[in-house]
Amino acid sequence: MTKGRLAAYFAGTAIVAALFGFVFGWYQAYPAQHSRDRALLRLRLSEARSRALDTRVSLFRSNFGDARTHAGEAIRLLEAFATAGQRDLPPTEQAKVDQALQALRDASGLTPTTPPATGTSPEAPRPESQADAKAEQAANLLGEVYRATPEP
Repeated sequence: MTKGRLAAYFAGTAIVAALFGFVFGWYQAYPAQHSRDRALLRLRLSEARSRALDTRVSLFRSNFGDARTHAGEAIRLLEAFATAGQRDLPPTEQAKVDQALQALRDASGLTPTTPPATGTSPEAPRPESQADAKAEQAANLLGEVYRATPEP
C-alpha cells in the first residue's frame, strides 16, 4: 500500500466520521430545541398574563399610573410575541392571543388619568371598572392559551 492510498483512506474515513457526527448531533439537538421553544413560549405567555393581572391589582388600588404601565408592558410583550412566537400556536390559540391583545389595548385606553371625583353616582359605569373587566378578560384568555400549550 502506498502512502497516497493510505492518506486517501484516512481522509475518507475522517470525512465519513465528520458527516456521521454532524447528522447524529443534529438529530439529538432537535428534541431539545423543541423543548426549549415550548418553554420560552409558556414563559412569554405567563409574563404577559402576570402583567395583565398586575394591571387589575393596580386598578383595584386606584393606582392608575401603574395600571397604564403594566398594561403597556403587557401590550409590548404580546406584540413582540405576535411577531416571534405566535406561529408555534394553533390558529384558535392565536386568535385568543389577538383578542387578549385587543382587550389590553382597550383596558389601557379606559384607564383614567386621575382618580374619580367623590361626588359621582355609583350607578354610572366607571371607566376603571370597565378597564378591570377588559384586563380580566385578557388574563383569562392568556391563561387558556397557556394551559393549551404543551409542557416542555
